[in-house]
Amino acid sequence: MINFKHRAFLFLSILLLFLSLAFVSFAGQYHAILTKITDGDTVWVIMGGNQIKLRLLGIDTPEEWPSRKMNKDVKACNTTFKNMRELGLAATRHTKTMLFKGEDITVETFGKGYYGRTLAFIILPNKINYNEQEVADGYACVYRYHGHKSNEITQIEFTKLNKLMDQAKSHKRGLWRSHYNIMACLCNR
Repeated sequence: MINFKHRAFLFLSILLLFLSLAFVSFAGQYHAILTKITDGDTVWVIMGGNQIKLRLLGIDTPEEWPSRKMNKDVKACNTTFKNMRELGLAATRHTKTMLFKGEDITVETFGKGYYGRTLAFIILPNKINYNEQEVADGYACVYRYHGHKSNEITQIEFTKLNKLMDQAKSHKRGLWRSHYNIMACLCNR
């Protein structure tokens, strides 16, 4: 039979595990260390001692790796996998000029998305919102769910991101310069 000390230890261990897993289910602002850049809109961080996969809220960068989404984008935008991958690689390269492995960042979380990833804005040490900057620089579209604003983002932030995207488009920044038609297609889906 397990004695009281062992039961208490087991209970506390389970409680701590539960709390650490639930850590990013709630909205809030947290200190984090960037550990991996998957692509322009997905990164990994250490927050509260846990490795967390972040889906960067409000933005959608071209796909770097073959996937169902890439297949749909290639077909809808009448382009090739090679062209789409080129855009994805360029978006990831641009991300790596702004975010650095081991960097201390602020993460503003907004619960979890459909695939269980934590939805977040990244605030850089210089107080710049990375998500907004990626759109302003022309390497990301504003994320839309079936062509409309997703429920995960406020109307104010959605409007701000769209203004930044319109400026990037009109000034032909980033991918808008080299792949205008494909970006126009991706950003209007």
